[in-house]
Amino acid sequence: MFLKMIKNDFNRNKLVTITVFLFITMAVILAASATNNIANLIQGISSFQERAVPADITVMHAGDFDQAEIDRFTELYRDHIAMQETMVLQNIDGSNIHFGQNQTMAGTIQDISFVVQNKHFDFILDLDNEKLDVKQGSAAVPIYFMEQYDLEIGDHIAVKSGGYEKEFLISDYARDFEMNSPLTSSKRFVIHQDDYNEMLKMQAGELEFLIEFKLNETGDSAAIQNAYQEAGLPANGPIIEGKIFMLFNAMSDMIIALVIILISILLIVIASLCIRLTFLATIDEDIREIGVMKAIGLAKKDIQKVYLNKYRFISAAAGMAGYLISFAVVNLLNSHMRLYISSDLTGSLKYILSLIAPLLVYFMIVMYCKSILKRIDKISAVEALRGDITESGKTRKYSFPLLNNKFFSTNIYMGLRDIAKRFRLYRLLLVIFIICTFIIILPVNIYNTIHSPQFSTYMGIGKQDVRIDLRRTDTITEDFIKLQEELKNDHDIEKFAPYMTSSYQVKNADGSWNSMNIETGDFSLFPLTFLEGRAPEREGEIALSFANAAKDGLNKKVGDEVTVRTGGKERMLTVTGIYQDITNGGKTAKAHSSLGVNEEAVLWYIVSLDLAEGVNIQEKKDYYQNAYSSAQVNDIEEYTQQTLGNIIDQLGVVVIGGIAIAMIIAILITALFLRMLLSKDMSQIAIMRSVGLTLKQIRDQYMAGTLMVLLLGVTIGVLASDFLGEWLVSLAMSTMGAARIEFVQILWQTWLLCPLALLIAVGFTIYVSCRVAVKGDLSVVLRG
Repeated sequence: MFLKMIKNDFNRNKLVTITVFLFITMAVILAASATNNIANLIQGISSFQERAVPADITVMHAGDFDQAEIDRFTELYRDHIAMQETMVLQNIDGSNIHFGQNQTMAGTIQDISFVVQNKHFDFILDLDNEKLDVKQGSAAVPIYFMEQYDLEIGDHIAVKSGGYEKEFLISDYARDFEMNSPLTSSKRFVIHQDDYNEMLKMQAGELEFLIEFKLNETGDSAAIQNAYQEAGLPANGPIIEGKIFMLFNAMSDMIIALVIILISILLIVIASLCIRLTFLATIDEDIREIGVMKAIGLAKKDIQKVYLNKYRFISAAAGMAGYLISFAVVNLLNSHMRLYISSDLTGSLKYILSLIAPLLVYFMIVMYCKSILKRIDKISAVEALRGDITESGKTRKYSFPLLNNKFFSTNIYMGLRDIAKRFRLYRLLLVIFIICTFIIILPVNIYNTIHSPQFSTYMGIGKQDVRIDLRRTDTITEDFIKLQEELKNDHDIEKFAPYMTSSYQVKNADGSWNSMNIETGDFSLFPLTFLEGRAPEREGEIALSFANAAKDGLNKKVGDEVTVRTGGKERMLTVTGIYQDITNGGKTAKAHSSLGVNEEAVLWYIVSLDLAEGVNIQEKKDYYQNAYSSAQVNDIEEYTQQTLGNIIDQLGVVVIGGIAIAMIIAILITALFLRMLLSKDMSQIAIMRSVGLTLKQIRDQYMAGTLMVLLLGVTIGVLASDFLGEWLVSLAMSTMGAARIEFVQILWQTWLLCPLALLIAVGFTIYVSCRVAVKGDLSVVLRG
């Protein structure tokens, strides 16, 4: 009997049932796909970490080094340290790595190192997450460069540095837990020990040391870092905790998952609104039947079950369909994960966690249906038998007489008048149009913001035309001075500013000391956007990144003081501002140049510059790249693309998917709404036709009203995506070091192209729906 009732109701309302089914299915597909993606991410990173065994503490150092000191320190702190290993990196400039048809890696922003596999931990893996074993004459290339330069297994790369020259066969791709992400500024090529020794003998590259510690389960990372620094051991580079590597590996996939979850939540809202619309229409149609059931003594729960069971069945069927389809859809979203983290995503966790989505959607829909059905309890048998109870109490005090119309044609005015008199009915359609617009515009705004050169301000970089990074070499100081002199005499340069980043000891809130990267220079020429305060302009001033100023960082506010150890002395610096930075784990700082440079721990030199009007950026980049072979010369757009390219590509897929989903929703809901509205107004339409109104005039009334709702919905939707969307994105990004994102809008996309596409699609649906519906047989309607 239950299935027979569902079948009969389906035959009576095919369009309604199919539409609700599709919405619930799409909501479950997206929610389950996002959950599946998160489950894959958790399981993939866990497996990746288990195989790679990354270091818990990594100290980067260039210069004099004594392994015996490190060994003594390790033995002294055996209660905390399980293993210690030092990896020696041979840094090769990108311009000295050749491939293809006379191409080099000179344009990369990454530091390139050649290494051999570690013996105890921090292993570099292949695409099967097995420990790399590279044969002599071969090299394993980082996945990052495989994607950037289209390198394939079997291709050759050649290293030509000084008197050293050797060609390597690409035998594998290297999956590197510590340096996998584009957000890390270094990448490691793995070669055979004999090839490495030959390269070392020929002094092909600058040496850098990764002093790595693997802690016991009860080991205290902060205590070891403090003890290491207090012991004065080699550490002229950053000290990095292992959790930072995990954050970088997960960041891009997590951002995409959060955007998809937001869209799925909005789809659930739309499905609920659609069910409300169909419920109210069904109750209105069946009001006399409800009265009969009440009159013969059926209980309230039994009457509710007649309507509720249908949506229980639809929710269960749509949930199961969406759950199964999500495993195919997720493959469109996790290609980055399968490449960078794990090729094998076949674990059972995703099947369990993905079940949360259909179960949650089912219970939400059923509970929502129950809340709507409570209105049946308020209808007495007499009122129900009298009919059309759902319209009671909705008359307005105003009637918008036609005589008051002075600006619109009669048909348009009647359509607008209908909206005003029955706004409670039209508001549901308005909300759905707002949500559809939000689903389209929000991903577009996020994509344009991350893709914009202005996004550099969230990476701790001021807006600029070109950025020149000088790598650590024996001549880096001389090159830095020479570069500044040349820039002063270059009339094509409008302005430039040199910046130096060194590692300093900074006192934490608990009194312990920690290593922090502090950049010094003139920050007025290429200003950052500050959350609070301003840039450091005078002696004794410092600005902190949002993550550094947070409670789990230094816990400082503007006006507070920070203690920095420099030149063997402690200096008190006043915090003048807080800015946003998602690089280096979000924990950086910028100080006035009077702080000086920590010569023993210089990390890098940077020069930012703007070109004069009319100067060709590419030609100027090429000139300085050739003049300073050890430098990385990039325009800021290229720098952002190389750093965030994976996130941008994945967001592009989400943008296309969001537009497609929103269009389908808007078209189906519009068709469903107009079908119900015109069915409800059939008697009124028949009367208008009988007094001489043409089909076109009647159709124009409904089109005018619905199009006005669409225009209002699109306008509110765009505004909501601008303001509410910024708040939601800022909330999500605050954990990564950016607490206030301001969207970069391309106005012709957000205010013209996307709304126009939605207007055309929905407008055509309105035209077709109204044209078909008002052509009914007049005599049949009047007899009814």
